[in-house]
Amino acid sequence: MSNENFSFASKFVSVCGHRMHYVDEGRGETLLFLHGNPTSGYLYRHMIAAFSDKFRCIAPDHLGFGQSDKPELADYSMRAHAMRLEAFVQELGLHDITLVVQDWGGVIGLSWAARHKSLIKRLVVLNTAGFIPQTLADFRALRPLPWGFPLLWSLRIPVLGELFVQGLNGFVRFMIPLGIYHRERLTKDVMRGYLDPYPTWASRRAHLASVRQVPMTPRDSAWQLLAETGAELTGWQVPTQIIWGMRDPVFVPWFADEFERRLPNHAPTVRIPDASHFLQDDTPGPIIETMQRFLQTTAQTQVLAQA
Repeated sequence: MSNENFSFASKFVSVCGHRMHYVDEGRGETLLFLHGNPTSGYLYRHMIAAFSDKFRCIAPDHLGFGQSDKPELADYSMRAHAMRLEAFVQELGLHDITLVVQDWGGVIGLSWAARHKSLIKRLVVLNTAGFIPQTLADFRALRPLPWGFPLLWSLRIPVLGELFVQGLNGFVRFMIPLGIYHRERLTKDVMRGYLDPYPTWASRRAHLASVRQVPMTPRDSAWQLLAETGAELTGWQVPTQIIWGMRDPVFVPWFADEFERRLPNHAPTVRIPDASHFLQDDTPGPIIETMQRFLQTTAQTQVLAQA
């Protein structure tokens, strides 16, 4: 990617018959950064720059995103993405992973991590989901109302979704700014970093496939995957840091509260009042500071436990 904000070397690996792009910077313990829709590893450029002096920072582009292949007939379901993540981790021989997830990257990453707990050393969870509201009380607790969900569901409508997402590149052009509180940060150069990987209708297939998986009913495959993942996450004692943008129109504070309940070995949650959905671009400073503190504290705790 020829962008002054993203000067990291590109690497590629064959995963399940397709070429996946990733960044692999630094040495040490592994920080694995997983993006969602419609972004790529570019979303984590601030974190990679901040941590690659002491950690090995790996940020893959899921199939259909960023500089990875965008095959026409690929399976872009979340289960398929998780399966490819498993193959990616195996190919690179990763272990003792600090997994950093946001948006669909959480659904993909946490569903995989819940089945491979021995590979995970820590979790850093930013505005995402690893479960689904199950009861009437859960739905009543979704305050403020997550008005972003009806907007996303509307893109299931035939033709409308294709025209907005694939025709207008609307998920990048309009949804990214809508999910950022500090929109002044979205300079032309920054937006070019998000826009450049998706120049054509065909290159935006995964965007549409992803948004059409936003669950509405228990019959949806993503709903089932989230229900399964939530059951596996509940009670897991992995050291966890939750960082939440409080102005997110989709992942409202209930989701952060639920992560606290299901992952009891969590550090104090950092709730950022002036951050929205794409908080890695909105408020990178507080995220980096929180992660630095969390990584240092958990490393000291592990040393004391081994003494």
